[in-house]
Amino acid sequence: MFTGNEGLFGIALEITLQLLPRPERFHTVLAGYGSLEHAGDAVSEIIASGLLPGAIEIMDTLALEAAKASVRAEYPEGCEAVLIIELEGPREVVTEQSKRLDTILAASKAVGVRVACDGAERLAIWKGRKNAFSAVGRLSPDFIVQDGVVPRRKLGEALRRVGEMSREAGLRCANVFHAGDGNLHPLILFDGREPGALDRAEQLAGRILQMCVEMGGSITGEHGVGVEKREFLSAMFSPDEIDCLQRLRAAFDPLGIANPGKMFPSAEAPSLQQRGLHPLEKAGLISRE
Repeated sequence: MFTGNEGLFGIALEITLQLLPRPERFHTVLAGYGSLEHAGDAVSEIIASGLLPGAIEIMDTLALEAAKASVRAEYPEGCEAVLIIELEGPREVVTEQSKRLDTILAASKAVGVRVACDGAERLAIWKGRKNAFSAVGRLSPDFIVQDGVVPRRKLGEALRRVGEMSREAGLRCANVFHAGDGNLHPLILFDGREPGALDRAEQLAGRILQMCVEMGGSITGEHGVGVEKREFLSAMFSPDEIDCLQRLRAAFDPLGIANPGKMFPSAEAPSLQQRGLHPLEKAGLISRE
């Protein structure tokens, strides 16, 4: 129920954590590609093989440019995209998995592959990725970060379509995201001082979400719905399904005080619909005295 309400309903009073041992070994690989689509296709091949790396990250040309300018990260020259793949776990398991990964990358149209030889080189590979979002601020005064999901087998096609849509909109779009779960994070660059630029950026963001749904994905992977995406719920769910979600919330929150107006389509902003006493005061459950 909490997952279905995208973090907008309920309070965690107790959380149970499972402690896991530190991995015995890391195997970190940086692979460069001549196109973003080829990098996406490589991710699909890795997942289809049954390998489940601890991380698979994609960075495209704009993201690489920003990372190099920001933290002087070193990446292969002439690449349109890079993958960072990291295996982790027991030493024997990682050794065997690394052989399978090498075979996949060798057949994946990679134009350059580098394996981290030690901890320092591993950190150097990750340095640019961990600073990529903030570094994009060097390329544009403003940007929108979108969050959608596509099936991993369609990742290459999705990246190609994002590129086509961004060119049609006349906007640059940097791609930095968790490729292993199909979770897209396109960063749509624009200049808010330019008349109409924000509208075009938001329209492109909406088209990307529509594409995710059309490809069998979702309008959100980890950022939730909220005000920005609530009008897109109807693209994923039928009226009956949305009604079910609303009735579920009403069963636990009959007064409508748990983050109202932030999830469902056509909901009115709380500031426009709530006047006077707080709902709990109206019910006599709290007092200002």
